[in-house]
Formats: sequence, C-alpha cells, structure tokens
Amino acid sequence: MNIIKDKIKLVIWDLDETFWKGTFSEEGITYSQANHELIIELSKRGIVNSICSKNDRIEIEQFLTEKGLWEYFVFSEIGWNPKGKAVKSIINDMALRAENVLFIDDNIGNINEVIFENPNISACEPNIIEQILSHEYLKGKDDSNLSRLSQYKILESKRKVLNDRNLSNYEFLVDSEIKVNVINDVESNLDRVLELIERTNQLNYTKNRVTKYEFLNQLKGTDVVSGVINVTDKYGDYGISGFYLLKGNELVHFLFSCRTMNMGIENWVYKYLGCPKLNVVGDVASQIDENCDVSYISLEHGKSKNKKIDRDGLKYLMIGGCDLDQVVHYLPGKKVDTQFNFVNSKNISVHGEHTVFLKNKLTEENLNELNSLDIYEGFNGNDKIYENNWDVLIYSPLNDYSRGIYRSKSSNLLVPFDAFAIDWTNPDSTKSIPAHLIGVSAGFFDYFRENFIYEGAITPSEFFDNLEILISMFPNKCFMFLTGAEVNLNHKVKDWEIDMHIRHKEMNLMLEKLNETYNNVQLIDVRKFVLSESQVTDNIRHYIKPVYSQIAKEICTLSADSTLKPSGRSWAALKRVIGKVNRKIINMT
Repeated sequence: MNIIKDKIKLVIWDLDETFWKGTFSEEGITYSQANHELIIELSKRGIVNSICSKNDRIEIEQFLTEKGLWEYFVFSEIGWNPKGKAVKSIINDMALRAENVLFIDDNIGNINEVIFENPNISACEPNIIEQILSHEYLKGKDDSNLSRLSQYKILESKRKVLNDRNLSNYEFLVDSEIKVNVINDVESNLDRVLELIERTNQLNYTKNRVTKYEFLNQLKGTDVVSGVINVTDKYGDYGISGFYLLKGNELVHFLFSCRTMNMGIENWVYKYLGCPKLNVVGDVASQIDENCDVSYISLEHGKSKNKKIDRDGLKYLMIGGCDLDQVVHYLPGKKVDTQFNFVNSKNISVHGEHTVFLKNKLTEENLNELNSLDIYEGFNGNDKIYENNWDVLIYSPLNDYSRGIYRSKSSNLLVPFDAFAIDWTNPDSTKSIPAHLIGVSAGFFDYFRENFIYEGAITPSEFFDNLEILISMFPNKCFMFLTGAEVNLNHKVKDWEIDMHIRHKEMNLMLEKLNETYNNVQLIDVRKFVLSESQVTDNIRHYIKPVYSQIAKEICTLSADSTLKPSGRSWAALKRVIGKVNRKIINMT
C-alpha cells in the first residue's frame, strides 16, 4: 500500500490515529507537534494539505484554529460521508489529478474505498509519514511565501460563495469580475513560464516540453509572438497562470494552470489571439470552443507596458513585528523577503526593527554589545535592508510607537527595550518581572542599570527624522509605511498601554507628513480597516485576520499605482535631510 506513484501536489489527511493518536470524539487525543510542523513545511514547499475525517467539522475547525493550523488546510471534508467520494470531491474542487494526490489513513477499508473511487491516487498508511520530507515525489519547490496555499484559499472562498448564493456557474463567473492581464515581458517571468511548461497537464494543449535552452531559442524570430497571462478577479490575484507562444499563425505553446479551471480563460485568450491554428496533443480538461460566451472576462489594459507595475516584477522587503507574517500569507505571487522579530534562546522576543537601528548599518562593535545583552542575544542586525536587493520596503513602525530607548554609557548606542512607560534602570521596576522577561539571567537588570541610561520614548519629531534619513539613503526605492490603529482601548489594557491610541495619533501625523513630502512614500492606512476594538485582539498592535487580508489587498493596490515613483522627494526635503545628517556628523565628532 505504501507506494507514492507520482509528484505530489496535495496531501489529504485522516485525523484519528493518523494525524494524531487517539479518537477525537471519544477518549481524547495526543496531538502530534511533529505532524503540525510537517504541514507547515509541506506548505512552504508548495504542497497543499486537506483533511478527510469522520468527525464533527465545527469541533475540528475550532480545535485546529486554537492550534494555529486550520489556516494551512483547504477544501477539507469533515463529516460522516463515505471517504471515497469525499476525497473525489476534494480533488475535483481543487482541479487536480488523482495521480498528484497522496491520501493517508490508518483504516485499510477507507484506503481501498478511496482507491476504488480515485484509481490513480497514492493511498498509504500512517507509517509513510516519516518518509514524506525525504521522498523524491514530495520535494516540491520553494514557496516560503505560501503563494500556492493562498491561491487555493481563494478557490475555496469562491466555492463557498457559489454554494451559499445558489448561483449558476455562469452567473457566478459574471459576478466574479474576471480580468486578464497579458504581459509581453516573458524573460522577467522565465522561471514561472518554464515551470508551467513542465508541470501543467490538464490545460496544456500543445504539451511541448522543452529545456530552458530550447525555449529561449523558441522565443527568437520576427514571426514569434508570446505572452504571459495573469488572472485576477474580485476574490484575489491568481498570479502568472498561463502562457502562449505563436509562431506565424500556429500556437507552439498554449497552456494554463489548473487554478483557472472552469473560468473560461483558455477560450478568452484563444479568441484574443484571433483563433490561430492549434494542434491539441493528448487529453485536456476543457475543449477550446471559439463560439462560447466569455464576455464576462475583460482585458486589464496597460498593465504589461510598465515593468515597475508588473504584479510579479517588484521585490518587496517587509520589516516589522511577526504578526505581519499573516500579511505575507495573503500576498500570492509577490516576491517578498521578510525581517521580523524572533524569540531567542532566553525565550525573549527580539525586536530589531526600530528606526534607531534601521537608519544606520550597525557595526560589528554594535552587534557585539547588543548580543552581550540577554534581550538581544542572537540579533544579527538589519543587513537585508542594506543588501539593496529590493524595490519596495513595507515597514510597520509600531516598535517605535511602543518601545523605551536606553543609551549605552560606554558607546552611546541607542537600545530599544520593552514598554516606553517602564524605566528598567529603576530598581522599583524590577520588583515584579513580567512573564515575557522571565528568561533573563540573574543579575541582568543590575548590569543593565549600571551600563545604560533611560531616555524614554522616541519623540514624534525624532521618529520623523529617522525615517527621513532612511528614505534619503535609498533614493531609488519605494516605501510603504503602515500607520497604527487609533481605537481607544483604555478600559481593557494594562497600565502602561493607557492612551496608546493618542500616542498612535501623534506618530501617524508624522507618517502623513512624510507621505505629503515624498512622492516615493505611500501609506498603508490601517485606520481604514481597524475602526473598533472588535478588530483588535490582545492589544492595539495586533489585529484580527481579516484586517491582515485587507492590508495585503492595499499593498497590491498601491503596487499597481503608477504614482509610486522612486526619487520622488522635493529639493527642499533633500536639503533638510542633508542638514540633519551633517548635524549628526558634527555631534558625533
């Protein structure tokens, strides 16, 4: 039974005695953290996961949500229906082929039933789990941004809308506001196009498998016309999901990702190209019909003329708290690198994203001093921003809003640490150590008190100056700054967080000023999405998941905004920054 037959794109999990030990609805279970981490790793390889389990769906969803894992599953069939048909439904809804699916269950009867309904599926018992990460058919590819998972989440949400509203398929397509962007710049999307040529089957009409060298030669010639297809609708962006290459009036390549299955994209593109000669090779999931009605699809005009606004062309660097990791989840198709806070060996959350660190590249001496402190052990600096391998910086400055600043007596290095309203050099503050600092070693606060001076919170004007210096150092880059929420939570927060909404208003004014001064600065205005306390969680800096989805959509909107231009500052602003830098140099000397 334990034979994996082909490359796997989807793993469908049974739960009881498979994903975890025990029976959820009876005697209870022993949760498997190893399998938890396995799901996340598979997702990062571009291999998505689903559930087929005989359990109560609401209870399972609630339990896995509490574990932080529910969002990693798509199209789950949890209930009391036969598993063979349930698995078939999952595969059909995801527009996949059974041969690219792995089903894992401890019950041989269930396995046989699933194989009967899905003859080409790989169906295995749980002892296959230990082989998964090393198996040649589950290597996947790097998808750290979880773009494939995000795209299947879009498909899942569309299926729910279709079912809930009881629309016909055509009515649903009309309502979806489908747009096609035809991108003529193939070379900038070369890796994705080659992946489509190699991997697509169901909607690959020519099945012309070629090497990279052969493909580059195919692109040459005065009679060759090619295009990369990007598809969007009101539910999301499907990324690069199609490609064609015409030589004369014959299609050499004509293929689409299964993520656009049943949307009619192939027929729309075929008509867009003037119905050229097409020799269909092998079986395809959808026949070309030049007479079908695809009037519900529209061309997204002008998108392919400017590489800077190509949805997949920009490289983003995202800096902020780890909660922004949820925004990355909603950015399918984007090239995103991240620098978030992390938990070190002392079990302390290390935040290195404060502007006092970002505005200067930290020296080796600075890093040595920081790493000698328990609160910054393991911090390697902010090299990613100085590597200059990005087009757009997406920065959440909430750390500036909330941290206290301490100055090293020996080096004058400014060190952000914990809440700005608490002076950790005051012996009275250390009489009660909060849980998030309990990991510091004995004597840490005595050392800190002797070697650092408390300076309080960064002022709004200092915050403005730091960001202005940062902008000046990267004149050919674009910047997206997140504002802070301004909801009043005074009735339910800790003492040090009282009136944080006022603090946020003061800092937000500085971001608005930067936005007015610099053309290459845009604001991702969180205040549009966080209007009440019901949209935050434990404090004013953490939001419910729909807010992060809205932030991601705002990023996509601003990315496609032609007003976002590098080198956008005025001469007056430039002189002001030069003056600040010069004064800083004078003060240092």
